[in-house]
Amino acid sequence: MDGIPVEVKGVYLGKTPEGGAPLVLLQADHRVMPIYIGLPEAISISSALKDQTAPRPMTHDLIVSIMDSTNCTIEGIYIDDFYDGVYYAKLTIADRDGEKELDARPSDCIAIALRTGTDIYVRDEIFNEVSMDEKDLKDVDTMWSSL
Repeated sequence: MDGIPVEVKGVYLGKTPEGGAPLVLLQADHRVMPIYIGLPEAISISSALKDQTAPRPMTHDLIVSIMDSTNCTIEGIYIDDFYDGVYYAKLTIADRDGEKELDARPSDCIAIALRTGTDIYVRDEIFNEVSMDEKDLKDVDTMWSSL
């Protein structure tokens, strides 16, 4: 898969003009790419990073279970566009009939990737446009260590 391979650095609380909002940081080398996400996705990603299992399946756990029970595999996660402040991603799945590419939110893709060990890639142009040196990261106060 083309693009820059990234790792999930963590889930944080970022400052916005409206107040605090959860974000996930993707990292390649010393550069980080922030993506603002919803609270349910932040909880799901944080839980997966900590290898925590909820007493009942969360949405992303259910998706992975459905994939497993239908003999589908996640082949790739590709964050491929950024338009009007919104990121777009593709989730590639495979079954006995071949591969299918699905439009998906990056936050959902990240939560699924963490549960399946799937690599995450960001289109080069997007990463180079929106990423910053880790030492220049501002307005990220609190890691969600309690989630």
